[in-house]
Amino acid sequence: SSDLSGSGRSCCRPVVATMDILKPVLTPERRGKLIGCLDGCFVAPVAKFWTGRPKKLAKWDDALDSYPAPSVPNPGAVLFAGSFNPPHHGHAEIIRYLSKAFGQVHVVIGINPKKTYPVSPESRKEILESFLPYLGVSNVKVWIWGDLIWKLAKDVGAVALYRGIRSWEEDGGPERYLEVQNLCWPTIAACALPVSTYFVEGPPKYRFVSSTLLRGRLKAGESIDDIVPAPVAAKVRTAYEGKL
Repeated sequence: SSDLSGSGRSCCRPVVATMDILKPVLTPERRGKLIGCLDGCFVAPVAKFWTGRPKKLAKWDDALDSYPAPSVPNPGAVLFAGSFNPPHHGHAEIIRYLSKAFGQVHVVIGINPKKTYPVSPESRKEILESFLPYLGVSNVKVWIWGDLIWKLAKDVGAVALYRGIRSWEEDGGPERYLEVQNLCWPTIAACALPVSTYFVEGPPKYRFVSSTLLRGRLKAGESIDDIVPAPVAAKVRTAYEGKL
């Protein structure tokens, strides 16, 4: 991870030392309570009162029938995280946009231990990887990650995290909470620089699309050709068959 330099580094050493000392002596249950307390006392209030729209919100351009791509891509790396249960056209377009805008894209299947998924992360990783030839991208890597996402961002040197949303009005509340976590926890837990989070609104033509809708179609045996790229529809069906 990237530590603060100069005097900031020396100021942070007691914090890092404290975290290192506490980790082995706290049971997972107590550590979870400590994290929950810090979240409730600091992260949640900040997220609640920080009500402004994000400064960087990528939106679909109907005239271009795509996201506006920068004339000169940023050579850095970014993370695009989600459960992708399963991935669909909306995810695909965001991946395509990020691959044009940045030098490296890390698509991350986040594992939430509090949730049960019908399909393994390995199967979802295979589905996502089958999207890549269809999208014509070569600078995208798919990960499975069971820890805090900002830790992977630090490990791979990512300049930012990206999140896909339907619209800020619909998804802004919980997304702002995650944004504040990514700003606070790197400093609190590792004395590292905060990780910025940016957002991409899904294409309006796919506004009706969601993983929930896709799972419902799969369960009912209905067509999914308007929700996922045709070349990967069979793989999606096979992965979820009999598991919903």
